[in-house]
Amino acid sequence: MDDREPSTDGTPDPQAPPPPPVPETVTETPADASGSAGAPASAKGTSRSLLTTGCLVLVASLVVSVVAGGAAGYTAVRLAGGGAPAGTTEVRVVGGTTDEPVSAAAAAALPSVVNIEVSASGTTTTASGSGGLPQGHPSVPQSGTGSGVAFRAADGGGTLILTNNHVVENMVAITVTASDGEPMKATLMGRDPETDIAVVKIDRSLPLIKIGDSEKLVVGQLVVAIGSPFGLQHSVSSGVVSALHRALPGGSGDTSSSATPLVDVIQTDAAINPGNSGGALVDRRGQLIGIDTAIYSGSGQSAGIGFAIPTKTAIGIADDLIAGGKAKHPFLGVEGMTVDATLAKERKLPVSEGAILERVFAGTGAERAGLRKGDIIVGFDSQPVRSMDDLLLRTRRTKVGDHVKLEVWRDGKKITIDMTVGDKPAVLR
Repeated sequence: MDDREPSTDGTPDPQAPPPPPVPETVTETPADASGSAGAPASAKGTSRSLLTTGCLVLVASLVVSVVAGGAAGYTAVRLAGGGAPAGTTEVRVVGGTTDEPVSAAAAAALPSVVNIEVSASGTTTTASGSGGLPQGHPSVPQSGTGSGVAFRAADGGGTLILTNNHVVENMVAITVTASDGEPMKATLMGRDPETDIAVVKIDRSLPLIKIGDSEKLVVGQLVVAIGSPFGLQHSVSSGVVSALHRALPGGSGDTSSSATPLVDVIQTDAAINPGNSGGALVDRRGQLIGIDTAIYSGSGQSAGIGFAIPTKTAIGIADDLIAGGKAKHPFLGVEGMTVDATLAKERKLPVSEGAILERVFAGTGAERAGLRKGDIIVGFDSQPVRSMDDLLLRTRRTKVGDHVKLEVWRDGKKITIDMTVGDKPAVLR
């Protein structure tokens, strides 16, 4: 059956009551133009700081830095409590012969999805310490839970696993648990904060997930998310593709920085919670079409808005990391702000939509092409550019070395500028 077609049999009973909601532990609340709170937050699992003052455990979730409208606002909700419920990690799934699409997808993909336990060494730096510890108390052991996907055999044996950068960043020990419950030590092959992708390696061979084509996704298509929400290993949820090519948050206004990896991502209403980070978003065939990375919630409860990095991006970055440990990022070499009706009136601009340049970086493709401060970009390879987010999205969908045509308003006239997309300098990442 084609991924774009609805299932004609084996569909779950629409009258069946939904399962009870699982509370989230993380929100992130950048203020938008209206002052309302909403937040893309990483879906990494509950992080735990084991303090030396008894058995107090703090549960928190690592958040992805996000800039919205030029202002940053980050929060991590901390709850008192323990870790994930105890129990076996062995997974049993319905055979692949089932006509039920979610079960079929799970049967195909679950053996390739792993749980990732990480640990690091942190330092208390608050004025009064943490949990009764004195200021500057060293080496507070920390741990957390995320997910990963076995996607390629490693040269010389073993398996390469895709996950999120924020799952493994600054971690000194990584343990991978397969669907049969066997834990294994893993090593970090490389990570990229810009796209929030990382690759780790284990010595054991695991079943490899089949890679799908994220470019062929359509809104409304069935998708299944698999991971370890709240440490509950190898959990399955389902939903649809809610939107494609999201660039979040709106109004970031800066193509020179990487305040958020949420650029050109898949939006889904499949339940994604802390611990799903790095897990799989698959189609009805169980083919990988995205890496679960974040949720958007203003309340701390699941709002049915999750985000996944498309496989086109994830696999491309993984290839770079495996080859040399450094990823390439398409980069024009400009920063600016979104043109709207208010700005257009204030500055007497010829258009009320577009991306007006405030800076052109020296030595970049933009400078070599002759772009200037005050130029208003309104088109990118025949596609409209209505904001800086649009310009960032168009750029991210190119490759380093691509030639592009920009439609630009300058001094009251519309001109076309040809330029070559460059690689973003490390100093600006």
